[in-house]
Amino acid sequence: MGWLFVMFDLPTDTAEERRLATKFRNDLLDAGYLMLQYSVYVRAAVTLDKKESFLSHLKKINPNTGSIKCLFITDNQWGQMVTISDKIKDSKRNIANNPNSYEQLQFW
Repeated sequence: MGWLFVMFDLPTDTAEERRLATKFRNDLLDAGYLMLQYSVYVRAAVTLDKKESFLSHLKKINPNTGSIKCLFITDNQWGQMVTISDKIKDSKRNIANNPNSYEQLQFW
């Protein structure tokens, strides 16, 4: 069991690039990812097969305009995360302010 991080740097210089970047972020939210930071999203992956299916889905929604990196960490590694600063905007899209994130965490 672990967590799949999706980190991306998508260009937003033109209206079309902004549209594609926004669509990618919304697709991640629709697929159950939680926003950890503006360009860092995370999703619990209960099995390695689930992780592979998530990666397959990411390849399908890839806007092909920038850089997208994925990293899988174990639940134990997630638990060792150190938060230096926790001052965030009030956003329902952020993992810390999303009540659904706690339901996902309770599953573990």
